[in-house]
Amino acid sequence: MVGYENKITTPDDQSNIVGSDYEPVGQDQPSVYDSVPSSHILYECLDLPTWAKPWSVPWDNFMVGTKVLGKGQFGEVRYGGVMIDGEPCKAAIKKLREHASSTARQNFLDEFRSMIKIRRYPNIVRTICACQHEDKLYVAMEYLPNGDLRSYLRNARSMDGETYLSSEKLLQFALDVAKGMHHLATSGVIHRDLAARNILLDENLVAKISDFGLLRGEDIYVQASKTRVPTRWLSLESMTNKTYTTKSDVWSYGILLWEIATVGGTPYSTIETRALRSTLKTGYRMPKPSNCNVKIYDLMVKCWQEEPSERPSFKNIVSVLTTLTKDQTDEIYMSLLPRSEESKNVNINPEFDDN
Repeated sequence: MVGYENKITTPDDQSNIVGSDYEPVGQDQPSVYDSVPSSHILYECLDLPTWAKPWSVPWDNFMVGTKVLGKGQFGEVRYGGVMIDGEPCKAAIKKLREHASSTARQNFLDEFRSMIKIRRYPNIVRTICACQHEDKLYVAMEYLPNGDLRSYLRNARSMDGETYLSSEKLLQFALDVAKGMHHLATSGVIHRDLAARNILLDENLVAKISDFGLLRGEDIYVQASKTRVPTRWLSLESMTNKTYTTKSDVWSYGILLWEIATVGGTPYSTIETRALRSTLKTGYRMPKPSNCNVKIYDLMVKCWQEEPSERPSFKNIVSVLTTLTKDQTDEIYMSLLPRSEESKNVNINPEFDDN
């Protein structure tokens, strides 16, 4: 980290989070299902809605670094930290971009509200706290040092094979995400942008879902705003009618499973984005990756059924993958790509990575 927007001051001068051994807080973090210990949160409720008060901390307890970890449509994530009960904790700080529109501000606030309404779960990125400072909302999330799943998979192509990324680990990534999505579905949340780039990995390579933000009032969400969602992960009904349900998230999960099986491939890497919907309407689906077991591919195809009701639930997907995980001694479900210069870019087309 090169610099800070602000600095945490402690009696022992422990403000250097970069060299700290502290892990992100979360074991005692409040949610709508837990009471809030009066000694745990320091309140600063300037311009924050009433429902956000239990999550608010003073600006002096925030440290926002200059290192950008990621960027979204209306915000960015920076490396930083927060002080909780006098302890400095590493954090990923989400904030709006400069000169954000009123719509972007509302979307960011809605996303924050969705995040804090979800019960803690091992495969969901935890929310730590928030701060409103100079008309800007900052949200502190747990910091996950191994970055996003897509980058991790692609980097693994040139690393030391089995010692860096085993076929068992690929299957575990798939199961981790399925478990997290099942938890979101039962919590009444539609992700709408499920993709390997939005899965983060902790220090033990546990996969955790991030960048979710749509509370489901009913069983369907109709996109009214012009917020862009990358097309290649969308279900047919989402492309056609801009409608999103848990079953459209299941379609996206099938694409993510393909990303894992291809060790970070670009979906439909040879098809122009503008031609994708018509191509899928003809019944086309991505073929089975050469390094992928037929049982994994069968699960992908089930996720890509045109009729949403014919797709499996996330509960079903967790059950299938749990069974496969137990059977790994007998079968390899996703083998690694051969290590070579040629394999580094197989199925990867950067031009289509995020559209």
